[in-house]
Amino acid sequence: MKKLITVFCLFVLIGISYSQQASDYFPEQTGFVWNYRSTPLDSLNNKIDSLAFARRDTFAVVSMHQGKNANIVPTKSGPFETINLLNYDDTLFYHLDGTDGYDFFDLGPLEIVIAQLDSLEIDTTFNFVHFFKSLEDWYPTYKFASTVGIEDTLVSRDTVINTPVGAFTFRFEYLNKRLEDETLPTAIGNLDCKKFYMKWKVSVLLLPPPLPPVEVLSTENTIWIAMDYWIVQDLIPTNHIDLSFFLVDPFSIPGVKTEIESITNITEEFNNPETFYLSQNYPNPFNPDTKIKFSIPQDLKRETRDVTLKVYDVLGNEVATLVNEYKPSGIYEVEFDGKDLVSGIYFYKLQAGYFVETKKMVLLK
Repeated sequence: MKKLITVFCLFVLIGISYSQQASDYFPEQTGFVWNYRSTPLDSLNNKIDSLAFARRDTFAVVSMHQGKNANIVPTKSGPFETINLLNYDDTLFYHLDGTDGYDFFDLGPLEIVIAQLDSLEIDTTFNFVHFFKSLEDWYPTYKFASTVGIEDTLVSRDTVINTPVGAFTFRFEYLNKRLEDETLPTAIGNLDCKKFYMKWKVSVLLLPPPLPPVEVLSTENTIWIAMDYWIVQDLIPTNHIDLSFFLVDPFSIPGVKTEIESITNITEEFNNPETFYLSQNYPNPFNPDTKIKFSIPQDLKRETRDVTLKVYDVLGNEVATLVNEYKPSGIYEVEFDGKDLVSGIYFYKLQAGYFVETKKMVLLK
């Protein structure tokens, strides 16, 4: 009897441990597509349904990214009516290790926004872009086995900024914690979810230690993750910011609530391609490697299958030839290495007989 009880307890423990593996929560196969509805929030965090827009994430490939094996997920947002026609304009990266799920934080398109802070010359000795790029890294954002309610500091960095009222030491922190599990009603059914809270916080060290820093602004994010489906809801509340101490007028950043609407799997879509297809590269932006997928349909004349895939800079100069050969019908993926190129916008063009298509990609170093 004691041996039976021991075996039973062992199976229970194994089941508990296994259920907390981060990989259980992410789709197993590439081609998985998340279709979301994103709705802006007003100053009281009520949804503004008239401003809702679509977001689509696609599990494209598993590949190395910044030293870790990553699930690479291109993402795009736009009107519901035209989301199918839009190119993917950003990329999400997830690394799953045991009971932890990692996000890769990078500026991506945000670099353009943050660069505007530098253009204001708030502090000519401080570069906001360089500072935030120094924070780009993998962070264990989703700790599935962590104790509920215990807050972790993922990163903490102090820096001096010269403000209009003097020089101050500011502390940038990235915090996270696991919240109580929750059964979430969604468009695809009631889902048992792990719930996580993240916070970027900026504080100023006005008082000497051991007195704590004074928080001046923060952004919050709550995420619900369901087994097999990954993120099914994401809530960023409206953020009211008061920096009047630093002679900056108070302002608000509207929040947004993103909810799963449907899921699909396009694994079968291009197994036997009937049309030409050129994908958006992923990741995009990239540094320095990216992948490009295309398909050649069946039942074509041989001369139509003489395929070229070339890369050009913004002046139209050819910088690389990735494909220049006969290709049978099928799906292909090639890698482009931009290590010898400068940051900027590049174009890649696929040509096969009468079919010609060009797409844009961004190299950020």
